[in-house]
Amino acid sequence: MKTKYLRFLSFGLIALFFLFVIYKLTQNNEFTSSNEENPNDKAESFFRTQSDGFSVDPFYLESAKSIFSPDGQFLRFDEILAKAKSGELNLISELWNLRRQCPEGSTREQCHEYIKAFIQNEYSGEDAKKLLHLLTNYLKYEEAMVQLDPSSKSYTNAERYEQIKQLRRKYFSKEDSELIFGLEEATAEFSFSRKNFLEETKNIKADDRIRLYEDFRKKTFGNYYNAVVGREPQYDKFETEMDLRQNELAKLSNQERESKERDVRIRYFGKDGNERMEKVLKEIKEEEEKITKLEMEEKNLLKNNPNLSDSEKEKKLMELRIKTLGSKELAEEYTRRLEYENTLKNSGN
Repeated sequence: MKTKYLRFLSFGLIALFFLFVIYKLTQNNEFTSSNEENPNDKAESFFRTQSDGFSVDPFYLESAKSIFSPDGQFLRFDEILAKAKSGELNLISELWNLRRQCPEGSTREQCHEYIKAFIQNEYSGEDAKKLLHLLTNYLKYEEAMVQLDPSSKSYTNAERYEQIKQLRRKYFSKEDSELIFGLEEATAEFSFSRKNFLEETKNIKADDRIRLYEDFRKKTFGNYYNAVVGREPQYDKFETEMDLRQNELAKLSNQERESKERDVRIRYFGKDGNERMEKVLKEIKEEEEKITKLEMEEKNLLKNNPNLSDSEKEKKLMELRIKTLGSKELAEEYTRRLEYENTLKNSGN
């Protein structure tokens, strides 16, 4: 039930390290020149020699025409802005999509020249200038990110993220920063605030709590709310409601609880979907009962036979596991899982 929230809450934390890690990988791997005769080496890179970042070597202007070939049509400039403002388009992800199309062996600077050439070829006038301005500032910001230490233990996650936000404001206007990082920052704010919301609403009736939760999301995500909801898997929506109902469900009898959970599953997945889920839940419950029974029988076996040698002990335990779990394969899998768990426990993890 909590898997979705672990994933969702980690989103804002992942944002703390994403650019830092990717940039390091980029330096070490993706854009390292590996071929002395690579034709890119014959072309001058203007990345460091042009202060405005807008000038592009004609070599790249021509080469880029054959590199970036989309399936269909590239978005118009106004479509890019509209989708970025609504959260439908992530400009950083789109930049990395372009980076992955750079020729093998391109240096970091050369790859950016290809991308700038693509922008100049595909867009014109003020549209191209705006996109190039965003790209140039982003590349400067990306390099500055390396100077931050995201692993510092002297800051909370929220404080580290605030550092990153402040750094962004040095390179982007408020409008441009929202265009590039708006959804990410809203998601981080939601992640950091969600725990407080759950605590403050824990005693509220479930139906009211669910309504307040959506109000909380709408307020936090703002213009991005529809994009977030539109991409949310149906199962995540189901898990969200079940999590918000936990306090109320815990007060019900087993029969009442099962009935309420069934109603919620049918609402999200239909009768057929509910039947499939109930079958899986039944199998999980049966498996848990087998394991509980096995653990008790193993404990009694060892207690009643303290003088068994290690080999005899392993043999008796395996026989018991095969009998309880139904097959040698399942018994061996259970044994491997126990060994793995013990290894983790002994290593202190």
